[in-house]
Amino acid sequence: MRVLKLSQFLVVSVSLFAAPLFAQELTVQQAIVESESHSPRLQKAKAAQEEVSWRKTEALNTFLPTLQASASYLFDKKYVLTDVSLSPGNPPVSVPGVVPTTNFMLTASYPVFEGFAGMNRYSSASSFSSAAEKEYDWAEFQLSREVILQFYKTLAAKNFLEVAEQNLKTLQDHLRDVNLFKKAGMSTNYDVLRVEVQVSEAESEVLNATDNLAVARTKLAEVMGLDADQRSLTGVWPTFNAKSATNLQKDTLSSRPDLQALELRSEGSKSLSKAAGSYFVPRVSLFGQYQYYNNRNERYDDWDNYREAYQVGVNLTWTLFDGMTSIARDHQSFQQAVQSEKTLVQARLRAQQDLEFWKRKYMYYGTVFKARQNDVVKAEESVRLARQGKKVGTRTDTDLLDAEGELFRARAGLVNAQIGSLESLVNLELTTGAKLLNF
Repeated sequence: MRVLKLSQFLVVSVSLFAAPLFAQELTVQQAIVESESHSPRLQKAKAAQEEVSWRKTEALNTFLPTLQASASYLFDKKYVLTDVSLSPGNPPVSVPGVVPTTNFMLTASYPVFEGFAGMNRYSSASSFSSAAEKEYDWAEFQLSREVILQFYKTLAAKNFLEVAEQNLKTLQDHLRDVNLFKKAGMSTNYDVLRVEVQVSEAESEVLNATDNLAVARTKLAEVMGLDADQRSLTGVWPTFNAKSATNLQKDTLSSRPDLQALELRSEGSKSLSKAAGSYFVPRVSLFGQYQYYNNRNERYDDWDNYREAYQVGVNLTWTLFDGMTSIARDHQSFQQAVQSEKTLVQARLRAQQDLEFWKRKYMYYGTVFKARQNDVVKAEESVRLARQGKKVGTRTDTDLLDAEGELFRARAGLVNAQIGSLESLVNLELTTGAKLLNF
């Protein structure tokens, strides 16, 4: 039986499938770059960021004038009559109120004061826009970490399949030897049946590992935003350093973009609540209107008979009661601000708990990983001694079979420890927002 060395087992530099030499390979760096351009989740976050940025532009209407143009032409009309007494004792005369048949009008208004509601709305929109940018950065960071984790889970599935296939091949060799020994009278039916059971279990393990590999490839393509991807994966397992987790403290949580976004949203909700609370303040605005009209005849193209008119002034509007609408909106905005603030507090508390949890998990898997490395070395040495003992007659096929089974379990345990360490490290990154993996 061919025994893989520990160094060969840890360094993953082979393709995911036995592909031709010209097949294209996929590295973890390429997977991250492609996911940024194909992932629908990241594209959705980008669209949300653009939407909020235009809301900030919309809020500029507080500081900019409004200009409207209109035109009207009357096909038919009946003038309003006003009775006017020209002299005492004479009957009143009905004077028609002439309305222009054709009228071009340009109206401009500029808000002067509205209780700082517009400024608060703009401040709120600015906060929400900054929050959307932070949320996009966080979505991009999350996606890269998910790609990294799924990439190495796929490589781990490949390792499991290699180990399962090697174990099956070893057991099949044993079964062939045992059958030969039985014919020579050196083995019994018990030995044959025992190996046959182990071969059957090994075949089931290979089928399960093959299915897990196919599922992992499908999941990786989904995370990357692709329908399917059959390129072979190549890469080296990242090294794990316990110091990188020990240095992470609670103050590092402030660098998380999603927490910063929640803080900005809380500030934006407070500004929006202030804007809604100024409903009882009178609004003052300047306005001007220019008219170019024809009230002399019915023609719209008789430009010689057109006249001009204009008016400029100041307008004050004071809403004294609007059916409780403004009061209700004021209270709604206030409660929304409370919800945003409490969501931020809840997220910070959860982040502190996650930090402690994943630090412990990372330290645990780091210890387990080192132990599994030693287990693989010991199991390889055990197999070597069992083989030599079998040659000199001090060990049996059963001893060698047991030693090889221990080597299989040690290798599987090492892969589990690797993926556990990586998953803990990625979750530490997602908890703190710090990049601990350099990709």
